[in-house]
Amino acid sequence: MRPRRARRPVVLYQPRDAGVRMPLGLLAVASELAREHVVIVDGRLDLAPEARVVELVREADCLGMTVRSGRPLRDALRVSGAARRANPRLRVVWGGPHASMRPGECLATGVVDACVVGAGERAFPQILEAARAGRPLDGLPGVATPGAGRTEAEAPPPPEEVVPAQYALLELERYFDVRGGRRLDYISSRGRRDGNAGSGWGFPPDRVVAEVDELFDRYRVSTLLIQEEGFFADLDRVDALAQGLLDRPRRHRWEVGARPEEVLAAGGGRLRLLRGSGCVRVHVLVPPGAVLAGESRRVVIGAGQLLHDADLIGRFVLEVEAPRPGHDSLAAADRVARALMAIDRRFETPLQRRRIYPPDEDPVQASPESLEGWVAREEAPWPDARAERRLRRRIFYFSEAQRPPGRRVGQRLVRALARVRVRRGLFVLGFERRVVEASAFLRTGRARPAGWRD
Repeated sequence: MRPRRARRPVVLYQPRDAGVRMPLGLLAVASELAREHVVIVDGRLDLAPEARVVELVREADCLGMTVRSGRPLRDALRVSGAARRANPRLRVVWGGPHASMRPGECLATGVVDACVVGAGERAFPQILEAARAGRPLDGLPGVATPGAGRTEAEAPPPPEEVVPAQYALLELERYFDVRGGRRLDYISSRGRRDGNAGSGWGFPPDRVVAEVDELFDRYRVSTLLIQEEGFFADLDRVDALAQGLLDRPRRHRWEVGARPEEVLAAGGGRLRLLRGSGCVRVHVLVPPGAVLAGESRRVVIGAGQLLHDADLIGRFVLEVEAPRPGHDSLAAADRVARALMAIDRRFETPLQRRRIYPPDEDPVQASPESLEGWVAREEAPWPDARAERRLRRRIFYFSEAQRPPGRRVGQRLVRALARVRVRRGLFVLGFERRVVEASAFLRTGRARPAGWRD
């Protein structure tokens, strides 16, 4: 009897980017391909990701990757081109935010055969089947191809059809090592934050509780990070999930994200229920307009007070944008950060440069650009060089002031000085910042990343 031929590998790639959040989108697609030999390569962890992808795709039918607008596009384009040269018959498929919003730009590069618009759990297996059969990819639901018209976004499959994420497909120990702890990312719902009917769904609370139990036992997880936008869209589900975790014999540590107004809408009683169920930290994204003045600023401070009263640590990510006349979001974020730290010394207030387009701007309607144009927009410094220096200093000192003291004497000294600087608002003449950055460059040969990691 002739031995059965091994299936060709399916390669999925996460381009280089800031942070080390687990590629849950790629994991969702990979988990649907139970009978395939799937390899996920993370460009943020591999020393030579391009070489590894090239070696893997020599016998592959498909290379899939997820891309967001901005800096990751450059790496995605380089790796896609290298893979295509190594295997001319390879089908290169992009998904993720930029491929969904601007598929035409991606297809125009000549190295991308198709873009998945929307969810990829259903679309990618169909692409793989067509590629193996030698059929064109035109006309597949949720798949944009060169020359095709407008493609409607593919909705995620209903919750009862979604298989549990197969975390064994990720090199989890590498993520744990980079993060400095056994912190696992998880998604319990899909959809947008607006909470409109039909905009998303969530797994039943009993399924979430059972999966959380299994993940903590199987992977010896210390903290679960629920990485999703729609967690607080259904407050009844939040209550049921928290109560289910509270009723378990063993308490699990977990964290979740929210907007300031969602914290207020949840209320003190619900936040205390979350705390009792094992939630220890709420990650709050604060856009620039919410820190300037007026009611929006009071919402941020009120959210901080509610979290403090519920004994929950708040991590307020304060987005800032380039100052303009009458609008200095960096100075406003500085004031709000120190006000939040005065409410609770445990609060974290990282400053983050705003993304390359405002959240209320529809990138689908934006003027067409090359992929390098999006990269340049993200990498471009602020027009005001002085303001750019102010931003870099504040990112460094707020980050160091809120880190653990550290084991080495130098770390303790730098972080103690940072706490003094933050309390007093003194960020000039940062000699210790220059020493830390120079030392990091001498040790690693690369510039020290600013701010916090995921």
